[in-house]
Amino acid sequence: MGSKRKAKQLLEASEAHKHYSSIVDLALTYFIVKAEHEGNPLAEDLKKLKQEYKDEFARAIEMTEDVYCEIFTDEEMDELILLHTNAAIQKLRGLTSDIFDRVLEKFSLKAG
Repeated sequence: MGSKRKAKQLLEASEAHKHYSSIVDLALTYFIVKAEHEGNPLAEDLKKLKQEYKDEFARAIEMTEDVYCEIFTDEEMDELILLHTNAAIQKLRGLTSDIFDRVLEKFSLKAG
């Protein structure tokens, strides 16, 4: 079992919540684009959800720390922190949104 201190360090190094939030945001964007393209009225509900989920998501940080403590030892978290400070991993994480935007653009061109 790991410590809260180490879990906090890992979450900071991995930018896990920023990344998770980005994944949810991008997934919702995909479904909004798809629904709009299909003329599905669900698009408006998805837009509202996209604006509202962030507050709920922010409250999940403490729970994530607890889960990390249950799963990983401090030594394992040290290794994960090292991994997440790798320049290539940081670049990938930083470009995730751009990569997904390009995928959405290709999807929109293919669907249209």
